[in-house]
Amino acid sequence: MQYGFEGNIASKLAEKQKQGLLRSLSQPQGIDFSNNDYLGLANHFEIAKSAADAYVKYGAGSKGSRLLGGNHKIFEETEKWLANWKGTEAALIFNCGYSANLGIISAFCDSEAHLFFDKLNHASIIDGYAMSGGKLHRFSHNSPADLEKALQKANAESFKLIAVEAVYSMDGDIAPLKEYADLAEKYGAMLYVDEAHSDGILGPGGKGLVAELGLEKKVHLSLTTFGKAYGTMGACVFGSKLLIDYLINNARSFIYSTAISPGTVVAMQKAVEVSTRDNFRRESVLKISADFRRKITAAGIDCLQSETQIVPILLGTVERAQKCKEFLLERGFWTACVRPPTVPKGTARLRINISATHREKDVERLAEDLIFYIHSL
Repeated sequence: MQYGFEGNIASKLAEKQKQGLLRSLSQPQGIDFSNNDYLGLANHFEIAKSAADAYVKYGAGSKGSRLLGGNHKIFEETEKWLANWKGTEAALIFNCGYSANLGIISAFCDSEAHLFFDKLNHASIIDGYAMSGGKLHRFSHNSPADLEKALQKANAESFKLIAVEAVYSMDGDIAPLKEYADLAEKYGAMLYVDEAHSDGILGPGGKGLVAELGLEKKVHLSLTTFGKAYGTMGACVFGSKLLIDYLINNARSFIYSTAISPGTVVAMQKAVEVSTRDNFRRESVLKISADFRRKITAAGIDCLQSETQIVPILLGTVERAQKCKEFLLERGFWTACVRPPTVPKGTARLRINISATHREKDVERLAEDLIFYIHSL
């Protein structure tokens, strides 16, 4: 039996397919340059073994939300350890970065609050805003001047939250956090920094951009996600005890979610320990990605303002990006083709993610194949 609504849904999918925007699930083939396992820790034996031992010791699940029976001691011990690692008063574990951003933004931004939002922020931050009903101010990407103009328009006594990313996942560029911190102080705003793509890579011991710039006392909340450089899953928010207590009481994605398994929490800590110890991993990522950027930019390829292990190859149209992906796949490389609405219309691209698992000769060959293909267009 076919229901009437199915025709409507089918037509929407057909339109996406016509536009070249239909998504489907696939498995990487060849050398993978699409994933976020920047430090190559997803298959690290020591981390996997610690998680496996914890599953045996503590069980497969947490059994409930942390406020209703799911608060295992390993959560509190790990949060204390992570807070000490980051140098903050407190920390709070979330199931993932999306869940954390949803909970943080919606918790602090009620209908009277003002959210100042970089136009290229991740969807999870704007989805948190949609839940909050607050007043949104979108400022130009990485523009302190535009942010200040927006801040000047808000009532001086109103609650103001500035939400930015440290490294932007589709452009690979770095936020001007020092200028944002100065503006937050000047206008009495809270500054929240999502370090999803900078933690593990930047800063002393991989502590992120906030630590690299010495802004620990000026950034009020920061987020680490463990499903990227740390190769596991889960997320953790860092800040003062006051702010963390507020989230425990108001972040709906925390309050109403079954907690992640204790084994996952153990893996989070072990991944940080391994990352901090094995400095060669981040050193390799930064060196190889810098060499890759130099080679392709010297050949005239546009990789926007990338300064990190995330290197976009701007191709413009969806068709051009898809054909370039297909060419590279024939050459043995798996890349991510990023299309609207994930990126603005007219900026379809390949996103090349450099990992500690990549060999220099393979990255060099990727650069050569990219240069050959784009110059042949």
